Amino acid sequence: MKLFPFMASAICFSLTTLVFADSTQQFNFSNRTRYADVNDGNSGKDISTLFRVNLKSQWNEVFSSFVEVDYVKSFLPDDHSDGLHFNEHTMIADAPGADLNQAFVTLKFDDMKFDLGRQRLAYDSQRFIGGNALWQNEQTFDAVSSRFSLKSNSVLNYAYVFNVNRIFGDKADKDFYDVDYNKNWEKPERPEYLLGDHKHKTHLLHLEWNEWDYSQLVAYHYAIRNQDLISDSNNTTGISYSFNVKGDQFKYRLQAEAATQKRTEISNAVQVPYYMLDAGISVNSVELSSRYEVMGAKNNIPFITPLGSLYDFMGWANRFGTPIVSGVEDASLRLLWRASPFRIDARYHVFHEYDGSRKLGDEADIDVVFKPAKKHAVSLRFAYFEPEDWFEPHNHVKKMYLDYTYNL
Repeated sequence: MKLFPFMASAICFSLTTLVFADSTQQFNFSNRTRYADVNDGNSGKDISTLFRVNLKSQWNEVFSSFVEVDYVKSFLPDDHSDGLHFNEHTMIADAPGADLNQAFVTLKFDDMKFDLGRQRLAYDSQRFIGGNALWQNEQTFDAVSSRFSLKSNSVLNYAYVFNVNRIFGDKADKDFYDVDYNKNWEKPERPEYLLGDHKHKTHLLHLEWNEWDYSQLVAYHYAIRNQDLISDSNNTTGISYSFNVKGDQFKYRLQAEAATQKRTEISNAVQVPYYMLDAGISVNSVELSSRYEVMGAKNNIPFITPLGSLYDFMGWANRFGTPIVSGVEDASLRLLWRASPFRIDARYHVFHEYDGSRKLGDEADIDVVFKPAKKHAVSLRFAYFEPEDWFEPHNHVKKMYLDYTYNL
């Protein structure tokens, strides 16, 4: 079910009933212009720009609303596939067009908050639930979400998701699959994994416990029920512990996480593990850290995170955004340097299969951000993945993104 008619009616009714109330309005505009150059066995280039406007309205102490509209324009549509249109070039998933990115109403009480409508959902690092905001058209959720304050500083989040608005946009439905790289083919129906919307009956439960000095405990259970791509449906339960402390000269941090998952719509699926350990030490403007992350697999069924921000993990080349059937182990080192107006983030990854028996490849990443003023930022991100010969002998992956961002 599309959210547009429902949300339009709800917002119009709300505005009509509150038109004479004391209210405040906050308008914001942003733009991100990007040059992308990708080679993953094939090549693709694009220049695209995102225009985003939003309006936040605070109608009274309890009731508020938020509306956000995006417009994406591609200037090199024939030099890449974008998830909406396909040609002989590789994909750069910045699909063009206009989109209602968010539209929700909020009820806020002393210890409770409820959001109804199209909204961002971002839990923790967005490994499991996030927005894929690297792309010009981000992922948002048609949902009823709630937030309950507990004790002095802890939070319980619950959301029911009935539709996921994916990065390919609303035009990417089953009736539109624009494939022109082989003129002799009869255009097939768009596959489910490329749809712009996935209908859901998904429950998300997430607890943040912040009652101790230096420590945070997170527990979660995600019952994901994808009605369009049923193989993505799963039950995932996990726990994460974080420790952060700042001394006179050094700052230390540690995070450990473990989860288990069962794919509910696959007949031979069993419980599959996920592990992550991330530790870092920083002094002044430099941080050195190490991360070990495992996406397990059993019966050739890997652990998946279909609602997460996939591009942010296991390398920016995104070779393992969807893990291979044998699972993936990722051991990485990271060097982060920050000295205003610059930020440099360099990473090196070594990938193995889940059982550790065979190496899959190496990856080097670097991200350079220059932010000379509050409203302006320029970033350059480069990723290079080199596979082992047995795995993909000729498929080196190179990705480069040069962005300029403006925020009002």
